[in-house]
Amino acid sequence: MNNIVSKILIVANLVFSLCFMCFAGAVFSFQAGWHEKATKTATQLANANKQISDLQGQKDQLTKTMSASLEVEKGRANQAEARVTGLEQNLKQAVGNLANAEKERDKHLADLLVATSEAQARVKETTDARAEIKRLRDQNNEAIAVRRDLEDKNLEQQGQLAEAGNREVQFLKEITRLNNLLRLNKIDPRDPVIGPVPAVVEDVEGFVRESLKNSSRSQEFVEISVGSDDGVFKNLKMTVYRGSNYLATIRITEVYPDKAIGLVVEETRNGSIAKGDNVTTKY
Repeated sequence: MNNIVSKILIVANLVFSLCFMCFAGAVFSFQAGWHEKATKTATQLANANKQISDLQGQKDQLTKTMSASLEVEKGRANQAEARVTGLEQNLKQAVGNLANAEKERDKHLADLLVATSEAQARVKETTDARAEIKRLRDQNNEAIAVRRDLEDKNLEQQGQLAEAGNREVQFLKEITRLNNLLRLNKIDPRDPVIGPVPAVVEDVEGFVRESLKNSSRSQEFVEISVGSDDGVFKNLKMTVYRGSNYLATIRITEVYPDKAIGLVVEETRNGSIAKGDNVTTKY
């Protein structure tokens, strides 16, 4: 019985010894791990404290920087606010100036409209004046032309008058000569002439300017270069010739100072009449 107890105690002691050894090994193992973990944790804590310290320094530096920047930005904000206030005042002034400028613009536009109307009126007046000046110039030119024509006619009439005076002198001389001739033949020039007095035909020489037939070509009219100034009168008969060839006899139908128109007497025609043929009263 005692051996059994002893054996049991020995076994129990052995078991407890084994358990104690296991527990001691576990404690040792746990203690070794805890120390390593503690060292590692202490190292991590030291690193963390260092990082915290660095971050705190960075925070302080950043705080200082941000504070300085904030002060700068506050200054800039104040300046900007002052500038905004100035700009608002300038804007108000600019709006006022714009309103005044718009009033001035409207006034200038109204003045411009008035000036434009006046300019158009002046243009119309100028146009009318130019038209009137042109009309007066045309009238002046017409008057000058009429004056020159009258001066030419006056000179022509003066020439005709002078020629008529010369002819009058010649006629008076001829009348005196004829009166003297009548007296030599014992005829009183003052005695009346009984019967028709034939027209005095002077010797007239000219040429054909143009020959023209009527529409039916039954009659031919001839324009000659002599007229009443040369002694040609209406119904005077003249001879048309070329060289020594007799062509026809014409009867004067129209007389002008420097030309005459004659009708060809067809019964006397001896050839065709052309421009440049001669006419005379001698034949």
